[in-house]
Amino acid sequence: MRVYKINISDVAKQDIKDIGKYITDELIEPLVAINITNEILDSIETLEQMPDRIALVKDKRLAAQGIRPLYIKNYTVFFRIVDSLDVVDVVRVLYSHRDWASVL
Repeated sequence: MRVYKINISDVAKQDIKDIGKYITDELIEPLVAINITNEILDSIETLEQMPDRIALVKDKRLAAQGIRPLYIKNYTVFFRIVDSLDVVDVVRVLYSHRDWASVL
């Protein structure tokens, strides 16, 4: 079975940190913050195998760039597959109800 290398962009890493910080500082739920950030990271790891099981986003502009969404609770991991290199590039991790098309 083909195994892909996961590359998390610096921006996506910061997104994950910001999610944890928001949940800890604003919602005052540090254990929830740890759990959700761990769940996001664990879900990203599943992209090592069969990342193409996830369809392209519906937005035509982003789909043309190969962007795919992985939904985790209230958050979405946006990634693209670079088949020629066996790499999954994680581009952003955003709150699902945000206008993410304008951010990407």
